[in-house]
Amino acid sequence: MRIKFEEPVDIIASILWTVILLFLIVFNVKGAIRIIFGLPFVIFIPGYLFIFLLFPSNEEIDIIERIALSFGLSIAIVPLVGLILNYTPWGIRLESVATSLSILVFILATFAVIRWHGLEPSKRFIISFEINLPENKVDKILTISLIFAIILSLILLIYVITMPREGEKFTEFYILGPSGKAEDYPTNISSNETEKVIIGIANHEGKTINYTVEMWLIKYNSFLEFDGKNDYAKANITIPYVPKTIEAWVKASEDDSVYSKTYEVEDYKKLGEVYNDSGNIVVRAVEGEIGYIIDKIKVPKGFNGPFVLSILSKVDNNTLNESVWKAEIYEGKKLKWTYGMKANEYESANVYQYKESPTWFFDASGSYEIKIYVYGVVDLYIDKISIIAKRGAIGRNWPNEALMVFDGKKNGLQIGYLTKMENGKQSHEWFNSYIPRDKKFHQVVVTFDNGIKKCYIDGEFKEAIKIEGEMLECSGKLIIGGDYSYFFGGIDDVRLYNRALTANEIKQNYLGNVTMKGMIAWWSFNEGYGSIAHDSVGSYNATLYGCEWAIDGIADMWFMDKIEVKLNSTKVNIEKEWEPQWEYEYSFKINKKGLFKLAFLLFKGKTENFQKWQEFVDEKRIENAYRECHLWIKVR
Repeated sequence: MRIKFEEPVDIIASILWTVILLFLIVFNVKGAIRIIFGLPFVIFIPGYLFIFLLFPSNEEIDIIERIALSFGLSIAIVPLVGLILNYTPWGIRLESVATSLSILVFILATFAVIRWHGLEPSKRFIISFEINLPENKVDKILTISLIFAIILSLILLIYVITMPREGEKFTEFYILGPSGKAEDYPTNISSNETEKVIIGIANHEGKTINYTVEMWLIKYNSFLEFDGKNDYAKANITIPYVPKTIEAWVKASEDDSVYSKTYEVEDYKKLGEVYNDSGNIVVRAVEGEIGYIIDKIKVPKGFNGPFVLSILSKVDNNTLNESVWKAEIYEGKKLKWTYGMKANEYESANVYQYKESPTWFFDASGSYEIKIYVYGVVDLYIDKISIIAKRGAIGRNWPNEALMVFDGKKNGLQIGYLTKMENGKQSHEWFNSYIPRDKKFHQVVVTFDNGIKKCYIDGEFKEAIKIEGEMLECSGKLIIGGDYSYFFGGIDDVRLYNRALTANEIKQNYLGNVTMKGMIAWWSFNEGYGSIAHDSVGSYNATLYGCEWAIDGIADMWFMDKIEVKLNSTKVNIEKEWEPQWEYEYSFKINKKGLFKLAFLLFKGKTENFQKWQEFVDEKRIENAYRECHLWIKVR
């Protein structure tokens, strides 16, 4: 049996399909029927009509090619229409997209029919079917079964499209500003000032839920974080004092892997000669020798963090205003850093002198190599080339220093105590004591009393060094994190005393029972924000230069309020404008000052009762909440 249409029924069907879909959209008919009509309208009809317009004849492409090209062109045409709509006042909306595509369908259909009628009837593309069941009984059964399977597949496809599986079960939980929008949150307020936010919940769990919302005010331990490049804090202490105890809680950066390392230059000589300078083995380049005297000094792999390069050298003539040498550091094959020294920068001829580079920063992913180039203007002697991992200081700065200093070593940060003595000399002692790079804060204390410098770590005595003389009394600026290069990591709770604390007092400080006797200043760094770190016992507030506030664990938690609400489940309808299910205007006052997190914890079911402003530190409570929203609030 052959079914043959003499008119372009496919064009007519496309137009009728479009009209029906427009009817469904105008009268807001939703569900499976709109999906059935909408899907072919988007992914097939525009392309099919465009192909019909291009190839109205039955001699150019066959039906399989026509169908395949129709899908491909529709996928190309529809996004292009959306792109154009995006730049119009109508935008990309259901109504504008449906109208635009419908107009396109009508235009393509009109011109396609005109072209089709312009061909000879025998050459026009028409829809025809030929249905012949096989005479063989078995073949006939198989053919009918195949037709039935195709129809069943189409039905299942329509079912899958129109009846999607149930979506994820979840609860919406949010906070809004006072105006009901996600803006203008009260994040910078005054103490005891009444503020408000809006709490919202929407239940999409598929069943009725009893919810509890708890409000907690949380204070975190704050500290100063230093980047190792140029960060520090400075306080001006106006009274004369002798800082006989310097205490701080210190944490090495977890990204810091640089340690101080000195290279034997004779092992890397490329130019000049290995020279015995009064028992000291050095490399010498005489006047007139030009080129790389030291080459291929490789930096250990994995170095990450700040460092300075230090070169110890001397010249036989320090009167010339000309460059003697330059150091080059390559990252891979690319020149990364360079610095050098002129002859007249040496204070004396034939006296070894250090020249340090600016602070640079190794990247663990890179590979580095050091070279030294000489200009041949004088005789040059190079004794040492060192990578120095200075890690900042805490205390009274140079030249009348009383500094607790740190230096990066393989086994951690080594602790030193540099002091200016009454006789005008500097006393620079390094303890054989180290802070591990273990991502934890450690209490570090250095004391001076009766010519003995002592070092304590985490409340335990480590080492004593005997020196001559008394420390110089002085006033002036005190530096935290700077002066002796720059610290890389975190510093907290810096305390300064005008007397040497006893071992027991240091232990009590470690346990939290802080000794106040003899305390000159205490920077606890509990502000958490701003450019000033306040002195807790005096008026020597420190100004911050570059260092950032960071937090490390919860210091305190206070219960503020709770709300209980029972909500039925609602379905998510993405086609409708979002509407809230339950919202509550919550007013609050904070009677403390500092930086706090106001946490809104959502639980399923009831929770235990607390008194308002009850102190209850429990980090697990936040982790165990079903949902959590919060605001960071600065309270003046």
